Amino acid sequence: MSPDVNLSDTCTLIFIWQVFSPASVIFAGVGVLLSAAKDARASQDTLIDIFERIEMFFRRLEIYTEVPPTIEMTDMIIQIMVEVLSILGIATKEVKRGRMKKYMKKLIGRSEMEDALKRLDKLTQEEARMAAAEILKVTRTVDKRVEGVADTVVAIDNRVAGVDNRVVSVDDKVVVVDNKIMEVIADGKQVKVSTQQTANDVNEVKASVQQTANNVDEVKASVQQTANDVDDVKRNQLRESIHKWLSPPDPSTNHNIACGTHHKKTATWFFEGSIFQEWKSTGSLLWIHGKPGSGKSVICSTVIQDIEAMCKAGNASMAYFYFDFRDVNKQGLRDLVPSLLNQLSACSVPRCDILSELYLAHDKGKNQPGDSILADCLKKMLTLPDQSPTYLIIDALDESPNTSGIPSPRERVLQLLKELVNLSLPNLHICVTSRPEIDIGNVLEPLTSRRVSLHDQSGQKKDIADYVRTVVYSDLEQIMRRWKTEDKELVIETLSERADGM
Repeated sequence: MSPDVNLSDTCTLIFIWQVFSPASVIFAGVGVLLSAAKDARASQDTLIDIFERIEMFFRRLEIYTEVPPTIEMTDMIIQIMVEVLSILGIATKEVKRGRMKKYMKKLIGRSEMEDALKRLDKLTQEEARMAAAEILKVTRTVDKRVEGVADTVVAIDNRVAGVDNRVVSVDDKVVVVDNKIMEVIADGKQVKVSTQQTANDVNEVKASVQQTANNVDEVKASVQQTANDVDDVKRNQLRESIHKWLSPPDPSTNHNIACGTHHKKTATWFFEGSIFQEWKSTGSLLWIHGKPGSGKSVICSTVIQDIEAMCKAGNASMAYFYFDFRDVNKQGLRDLVPSLLNQLSACSVPRCDILSELYLAHDKGKNQPGDSILADCLKKMLTLPDQSPTYLIIDALDESPNTSGIPSPRERVLQLLKELVNLSLPNLHICVTSRPEIDIGNVLEPLTSRRVSLHDQSGQKKDIADYVRTVVYSDLEQIMRRWKTEDKELVIETLSERADGM
């Protein structure tokens, strides 16, 4: 390499080539040299050949730059470029000095130029071989790539064929699906018809089931009613057995007699009074006393009728008893308690069950219970929870004997009344009528503040006057019908004032 061309100059020229189209620059320089060389002798043809070869190199170089060369080819191009630039550098320098013709003669014969040409020929040959190798290499690479592309194309063809097969398979499946859809549609229509029929059948079955359920309910109700009827029959049979066992006296006979003596508006004053109303609404003892014939039994029977209306409405239960000195079976505790038990047991099933237990406990009536056991049974009935108000009404207590026995029958009845009041049951209402006997007052007065004396009541005197007036003015007495009115009024006034009771 000429000392006038260093590596820095080479790099600069390469940069100029890459950026400013170097072929045009070099070709311009070569053209100047060729124009100058044409004026020399024939021996200068060799120089023209050199420049033409240089020109061909640069044309090849322009081709090389279109595709990035390999490292080896790049080194080869650089070496050739150095030799070419060395020759061009020498020639250009002489041209600038204006000695071109003289210099051309001298230049052709110099060994330096011959050496440069030899090196250039050698590099050109190596370039040709390397270019051939590069071409072969590129060709093989292209072949391999072509083979790869061919393989890829074959693979794609295979995949396309597979896709085609799948498409055909899908088409077949679509046809199958279409057929199945048609079958389903046909089946659906059939199912719809079948479903409608099934729905109709279900409705019929439901109606039948409902009817059966109704029939079952009716049968169930009938069976329940039959069971209740059977229970009632058994209970009535048991009550009849218990009634025979206790043999209680019937107080209704006395009650009917007392009701037969009622006069219209009898005892209105009593029922409208505060004492009766308070007793009726509050659990307590009411003692009504008066002289013989003062109307105690009439008032007692009227109270019973008033309470019966509550019992029929289901708002209360009641048991009553009339002592009667004319009937030995209506004078003692043994007569009172069985009668009360018999009436109360008919008012509710739980009370009936209590009496049934007592009956069964005495060997189904083969044995008789003691008076205290009967009294305890009565207390047990009265203390049952959730019971409606209970009314015990006892008339003519004074007609229970107080002469024989220790204690006497009356004392035993009074003791029971005391025990019942001391139970302090808010739903227990006891009404007792009697003469104002001392022994009776000694027991009952401390037990209650609700007492009514018929002898002192103006209302009672009015009832007597109304009764006398009814008799005097009635058509039953033939003699009285002939009396004058003033005579009738005199009789009414005299009898009312001197009646001293009924």
